[in-house]
Amino acid sequence: MRLTRVKVENHSRLQDLELEVRQHMVLIGPNDVGKSSLLRCLDLLLGASTGQLYNQITPEDLREPGHPFAVEADLCNFSDTEQALFPDEITVDPNGEKEQTLTIRLEATFDDNETLSITRTAPNKNTGRQISRNQLQAIGWTLLNANDRARNMSDDRHSLFDDVLAGVELGDEQADFDGLIDAIRGQLQSSNVLTKLRERMSDQLSTALPERVAQDDLTFVPGAAADNNVLDGVRLHVNDKSISEQSDGKRAIYAIALYDLISNGANVVAIDEPEIHLHPSSQRSLARLLKNGRNQKIIATHSPDIVSAFDPECIVSVKAHGKVVQPAQGLLNNDQRLILTWWVKDKLEPLTARHIIFVEGISDRIVLERVAELTGRELDRLGVTIMEVGGCKNMKHVWSLFGADGFDIPTSILIDEDAVPDVPKYLNIQQDEFEQNSVWVSLKDLEDEYVQALDRNTFISELLSSGMFETKKQQELETKFNNNTITDEDIAEFCRFKPKRHPNHKVAAASIVSQLLDESSASEIKSIMDLLNDIESA
Repeated sequence: MRLTRVKVENHSRLQDLELEVRQHMVLIGPNDVGKSSLLRCLDLLLGASTGQLYNQITPEDLREPGHPFAVEADLCNFSDTEQALFPDEITVDPNGEKEQTLTIRLEATFDDNETLSITRTAPNKNTGRQISRNQLQAIGWTLLNANDRARNMSDDRHSLFDDVLAGVELGDEQADFDGLIDAIRGQLQSSNVLTKLRERMSDQLSTALPERVAQDDLTFVPGAAADNNVLDGVRLHVNDKSISEQSDGKRAIYAIALYDLISNGANVVAIDEPEIHLHPSSQRSLARLLKNGRNQKIIATHSPDIVSAFDPECIVSVKAHGKVVQPAQGLLNNDQRLILTWWVKDKLEPLTARHIIFVEGISDRIVLERVAELTGRELDRLGVTIMEVGGCKNMKHVWSLFGADGFDIPTSILIDEDAVPDVPKYLNIQQDEFEQNSVWVSLKDLEDEYVQALDRNTFISELLSSGMFETKKQQELETKFNNNTITDEDIAEFCRFKPKRHPNHKVAAASIVSQLLDESSASEIKSIMDLLNDIESA
């Protein structure tokens, strides 16, 4: 059994939503926007007992008190056993063309006296019956919260390893272990040291109690025998160290790995922030483990290493004010999947940003960030992320991914004049529609604009003294400067030059520009100022 759809209505932390659940679902977004709330909604629907529902749902969960708070989900892919447990709830297509589906809906309402009423039924079948405990167990939902005590893996409390042992069937070896426990029990009774201890204890207890406690009334019993569990008290050591002696990172990965192991019989496993305490390499290993497991995963994470392990179409972005965005099914071709997968290995900002600026290269980013800083635009505060795409032709991929049919993030584009003909071709935006689509053109390119904005002599002196440029071109520039024949176009051409055996000049020149700009000169770079003004006024 697996999830195929989830719907939430009238939750105080989330806007009303309806999502497809594909192979897995990976929730991303900043802190405190609603990722954990969505996991909780699913847990209420699929995991919580009736008593837990009445204990956990409060009036504060409802955005509009006069309307029901509702969570609904579709499930499919039933085993014969699962199908037998839902004989009247599963919807069957009489033509056999559609997959059999189980729809479960939870509704919670409060009356004027704040008395809670809850129903959890299969609404499509109109039976009116509540989902039973056995049916709930058959759904096979399990959730590991970020602050779950089981993740601590401490030896002095119940841990996930205890749950692993609880699922062990010893079979023919049971008798051998029982024999060992009996031998320990016998040794406890026959030990001279412990016999003297029982004698002292019987004297002490007899003094404290009104009746006499004889030595033979006291018996030492091993914990395994007392709990009728021969594996009780067994602890796991790794490299001769207990789990509690391991580093925070190792304890964290042991916890998630063991949780996945004991959840092997579950159908849907939800984990909140699996990356806690983990080094990036461990996050990648853990992500592969989770992705390739037999059950469906619902994960809330901040980790690009975990996100990049999953198909991009499994990603769901949770934004400010509880807005949830999912790319359309089939939106991404193989090239776009590869681009997004590789890109999120480095960072997640584009997927969680309020606005994205697409630029062609690193040099554009350097100058843009500096102009924004000098003119009082705090890009982080505005929720703006800059993304280098390596040329206008590549913008068609990211435009699909992050546009209206993808993650629906407002975007701006900064291009050079020579890329203008490519925009209608690749983005289907005509030149007279550039401004309304926040497409901004540097004329003829950004090098031209910043050369005109800076003091010429100061800029040339910095270029010539930096030692970061191709020698022949630098000598040519210096000759023109000394002969007083240099033009703005000469300087711009030098800054954009791409030698065959030397790093191109664009990034080095942009680095120098970022140091020379001040508020006044930054304000003269028109294409960037127009772009920033447009974002700030939105």
